[in-house]
Amino acid sequence: MAPLAWAVEINMPVDPREEECDRLLAGRRPEALALLLERFQRPLFSFLYHRIGDAAAAEDLLQELLVRVWRGLDRYESRGRLSAWLFTIARRLASDELAKRGTRRAEPLDDDASQAQAALEPGPGPEAQAASSLARARIEAAVAALPEEQRETFLLREYGGLSFAEIAEVQGCPLGTALARMRYAVVKLRKALEDLDA
Repeated sequence: MAPLAWAVEINMPVDPREEECDRLLAGRRPEALALLLERFQRPLFSFLYHRIGDAAAAEDLLQELLVRVWRGLDRYESRGRLSAWLFTIARRLASDELAKRGTRRAEPLDDDASQAQAALEPGPGPEAQAASSLARARIEAAVAALPEEQRETFLLREYGGLSFAEIAEVQGCPLGTALARMRYAVVKLRKALEDLDA
């Protein structure tokens, strides 16, 4: 397996679309939601999907997130990264959904859900997908087996694209803790998947 692609970037540069979306949200402009979807739909859906393991529920939670964002704009303060605020909401929604289901972790993703995600995340053709389905299932099972805080850190970084400073803000922990959680997650994933390297 190739090394997991993540660098220890404490603060990544702010995406200009994020700054524009932040400005429009602060002004309660309706076009802010369209820009927010353009910029964040994929990473938010991916995070929710991998966190709860259900594509339909992830879509519903994404819609609920947009409703909460719009309703919460009177309390929104543009003092930090918009992405951290959005993923904090997504994290709470996912936790609430898992609590309703009586579980703290998602099961490994199934094939039907993977097809739904493929619509938002275009990837290789059918031949390559068939060849990698076993590896994908192993990776998903290994991620699902991580301790909750490490799995969430991994998902926020790999699927949400958040910096470690943003992850620390979302999780309400020190920066060093977020970095350590990612390190432990990567070490455990490498160990669980070392035979895929060949």
